[in-house]
Amino acid sequence: MIPYLSERENAVEHIHTICLRLFDSWCENRNVIPLAYLMHCWPLINSGPISIRRLADTMWELRKFHAETLDVDESGVLCDLADCIDEILGNSFGPVSIAANG
Repeated sequence: MIPYLSERENAVEHIHTICLRLFDSWCENRNVIPLAYLMHCWPLINSGPISIRRLADTMWELRKFHAETLDVDESGVLCDLADCIDEILGNSFGPVSIAANG
């Protein structure tokens, strides 16, 4: 981590590092279902809460609907990702609608 970045910027950088690790692993193993989920929301468009929440929701859905595609290490990495996102957003890691009611 870069020492002069804020705590939030370091957390966002950590999220990026975790996602890159997952991306590399899933590409190397040709694990296309988790890879498709990750590519749906990463790289982050920006470091705002909506982009981070989208990543959280998408990875939550991956764990819920396709847990069988993940090995133990990947599940652990996703838990680390959830913890990091939780720190940034300050709420629980689960699906939340971010769309405004129109």
